Amino acid sequence: MIRTRRFRTAALTAGALCAVALPCSAPYASAHGEPAAATARSVTQQPGHPIILYPGRQGTAVAPCPEGTKPTGGGATLGFNPLGAVFFKESAPSGNLWRVRVYNSTDEVLTVHPRVVCSTDATLTHQVGPDAPLEPGESNRPSTARCGDSQYVVGGGFQAGDGTYASASHWSNGNWTARAKYTNYDPDAPLSFVRAFISCSDTPAALATSGSVPVEAGEVGTAHAECPAGQVPSGGGGSGSPDVLLTTSGPTETGWTVRAKNTGSVRNTLFAETMCTAP
Repeated sequence: MIRTRRFRTAALTAGALCAVALPCSAPYASAHGEPAAATARSVTQQPGHPIILYPGRQGTAVAPCPEGTKPTGGGATLGFNPLGAVFFKESAPSGNLWRVRVYNSTDEVLTVHPRVVCSTDATLTHQVGPDAPLEPGESNRPSTARCGDSQYVVGGGFQAGDGTYASASHWSNGNWTARAKYTNYDPDAPLSFVRAFISCSDTPAALATSGSVPVEAGEVGTAHAECPAGQVPSGGGGSGSPDVLLTTSGPTETGWTVRAKNTGSVRNTLFAETMCTAP
């Protein structure tokens, strides 16, 4: 309880700084307020095989980690048209790889490029949050995954059911929260779900976040969170309103970029987050 309370204070301080400067970061602390001892490990990024996604089709792309490493985070970007509305149904660890499932809502043929962040950290584990059931048309019932008392969040992801697309996958008070919108409005449709994943380590990371980016109705917005100098992303994500659906979420060399389409009728906002560590 003491560690959680102190970390929440650090995170709120970082949020306040984000109102006036970008990016900002909030380092983790141990239960006694001191930095935890570093565990020897390296962090690298690996691309997966891109997939061609035709209009109105769903596809799955994976990016595997090399032998001896585990995924801490990952995602995908788009080729040809980076602002295309390819909605995310899944971006999560699966064994030794990162898997993304996306749906092409456009009338264009698009290329999806998966990417994974891999670590040699022997203490790395993945935890799964409870399924949050979603009624037809429901959009604001999140799932939260948590690390054990002796571990720290270094990344996270999500899965969602059929016709259900992510509007949030991000750090939240030391946990990882996922939220999705069930776009089937038939009252007789079966329940859908969203579930959160979290990557946990004995080695703490720092949280960097962008500011809020306005996204007009019907438009795609972009937000980017940059790590402090000398650090690289281990995981990341972002969040908008329940109507702002993620179309890109993935690492850059030194940060994390998210894009999302505002499917609502009024202006909304979007922000990006990334967990940062030494390479």
